[in-house]
Amino acid sequence: MHHKIGSNSRDIKARNRLLVLQLIASNHGISRVDLAKATKLSKMTVGNIVAELIESCVIEEAETSESVTGNYGRKPILLKIAAESPCICGMLIKRELCQIVLADLDGNIFEQIDYKYVHLDSYQDLIDLLSNGYNTLVARTTRRIIAVGISSVGPVDSAKGIILNPPFFYAIENVPITSIMGEITKLPVFLVNDANAGALAEKTFGIGKSLSNFVYLHIMNGIGSGFVLQNQLYSGNTGQSGEIGHTSIHFSGPKCVCGNKGCLDLYANLESMRDRIADLSSFYSSSPIANQPKSTWIDIVNAGNQYDPLAIFVLDEFCSYIAHALVNTLNLLDLSDIVIGYDSEKSGTIIEDILHRKISKAILSSDYQEIMVAHSTFGGDAPLIGAIALVANEIFSMQLPLKEIEAIYEPA
Repeated sequence: MHHKIGSNSRDIKARNRLLVLQLIASNHGISRVDLAKATKLSKMTVGNIVAELIESCVIEEAETSESVTGNYGRKPILLKIAAESPCICGMLIKRELCQIVLADLDGNIFEQIDYKYVHLDSYQDLIDLLSNGYNTLVARTTRRIIAVGISSVGPVDSAKGIILNPPFFYAIENVPITSIMGEITKLPVFLVNDANAGALAEKTFGIGKSLSNFVYLHIMNGIGSGFVLQNQLYSGNTGQSGEIGHTSIHFSGPKCVCGNKGCLDLYANLESMRDRIADLSSFYSSSPIANQPKSTWIDIVNAGNQYDPLAIFVLDEFCSYIAHALVNTLNLLDLSDIVIGYDSEKSGTIIEDILHRKISKAILSSDYQEIMVAHSTFGGDAPLIGAIALVANEIFSMQLPLKEIEAIYEPA
């Protein structure tokens, strides 16, 4: 027996409301007129939806500055996420750092706690950090928390909510993090690896909003990547896609902890860069990083952005390794847009400029499509913002109910 599948008027109205809410969240201020253009809904329909969302305290009106209006005509009234709307808890798990935040549906963080550490004795230490941070933030707000999104060093099994066996992560492995934190918070909990989280942050709130297909490259304690294909995050069967750091760029190279040989992570890493700086320091004695025993990633990138020759030399070598892996990826998937996330303090795009030059020479499609290599909207914070985007997208796609909107449909 076949059942008729379709959408009733209530489903359509719910989708329209969430579409309007998503556009307001992702644009950080948008007018009713622009909402009607973007959704292709009538101005009356948009007006009714906006009125209901305002009444539900999910969005609110915001004044527009004179610089936006240009002093001509009537000021447009922009819409934004309400200051007292329900919020999201985001968590980022890294080596030596955990971050717990509360954020609006538009990714704006309004409360944050950072825990730095040098070692964890067991997974329980990790759970204690996350639960202490969560409870502290709960005490700081009166707003309802919808759900928890966790962005973690990988590999992870997103479908089952398990942190698997991240290399060099204090022997912590096979942690059912979503079920544990669900018991603690009594909220829905979702898990994504940090590189996929970065891609999701860019697609939801950043430069990736206008891109149908792109690769997000994550340079932190290792190299990771996330893929957005046909406007959707591609996470593979279990959420382990994008492990570009564990793709081989030298088939007879040294053995990696993952079991593969010649992995990208073995060549493109901070320790190798420090070794090269030490080898070359006598030739570049005036370089600010030449005499530093342990230059940080930020030190090197900042020096490169200031056109320091030694920094440019080692960054060029670093990017050469990454370019080999990226060219393989771009040729396989026919992609031309790359967004890169990493920590830096001074303005500049030395990494992006070097990679663009190297990739443009090698990618098959470079003769007939423009290659874009752009710095992440959120820099090194993209994986943290991605934890928020993870939950926001569950709401926008109707997978996670938002009761403030559902209340609109409840009979009087």
